[in-house]
Amino acid sequence: MNENRGYWYLLTGLLIGLVLGILFAWLVAPLEYVDTTPASLRADFKDEYRYLIAASYRTSANLERARARLALLGDPDPAAALGEQAQRLLSGDAPISVVRVVADLAEVLQNPAATSPQAAGPDPATTEQVVFSSTPTPGSLALVTLAPTNPTSPFEPILDPTETQTLPPTLTETPTLRPGRPSPTLSRTPPRSATPIATATRKPSLTPTATPGQPFQLVQQSTFCDRNHPALLQVVLEDASGNPASGIEITITWLGGAETFFTGLKPELGFGYADFEMTPGVEYVLSLSSGVTRISGLQTSVCSLDSGEIAGGIRLEFRQP
Repeated sequence: MNENRGYWYLLTGLLIGLVLGILFAWLVAPLEYVDTTPASLRADFKDEYRYLIAASYRTSANLERARARLALLGDPDPAAALGEQAQRLLSGDAPISVVRVVADLAEVLQNPAATSPQAAGPDPATTEQVVFSSTPTPGSLALVTLAPTNPTSPFEPILDPTETQTLPPTLTETPTLRPGRPSPTLSRTPPRSATPIATATRKPSLTPTATPGQPFQLVQQSTFCDRNHPALLQVVLEDASGNPASGIEITITWLGGAETFFTGLKPELGFGYADFEMTPGVEYVLSLSSGVTRISGLQTSVCSLDSGEIAGGIRLEFRQP
């Protein structure tokens, strides 16, 4: 009997094979990634990887190792990626301590001169070594002096070369060689003088500069109108040399709320730049340098443009003395 089945059986077999292939690939032998680079990580895993790198740098202060680890992520600009991550952490109400770890590494990458010193080893001034001032001989005592390994430390006592230390007289026994002779006699040897060690020279003290830790001072306050960024508070910080001051903590408070942000998180606008979006009708207070510098009464104004009225912005420029 001749049956006219057409090509439906081919389509049915193709569909069955496709379903079996998908089940095999997903359930029986799924794809596994082995020994891949961090660049293939998901975005949230990359953020966690960057935070671990920043935490490791905060402990070891090894900038070259941190650069090598960040290069594995394949970011075009690692400093910008860290700054964007710090912004996301701030917007997500992350603890300030976590944001500070990421922001510190971003600041160092933007300004290598701000690299924190590496952890120092044992203080050489606290270690001691034994110095023999004279060669010991049988039957006599030798002077043993504990001298610091760093004789130039300004905290070590200075031994005057004119001063000598005298040991108590030693006892020397003279035995008899024949029996029946008198008992051994004890004779006193003259005291020996200790050779003084070299004198220590004090190092000149360093005169600290007045720039670090000085509070910022407001040098200019102005208003502006920007249709693309209404009600924006712009803050620009400079150090005493006129260079942008990045990584500086800024606190904004208002009735019923507060927020903290940092400079340098938008390097495309400047390492000393930071901004905050204000709400019209709300009065703000800005504080810097742990609250030493405070600017109150910050409030948006009304700008009249051709397209209508918008909320104006405020620009504050600070500099260290």
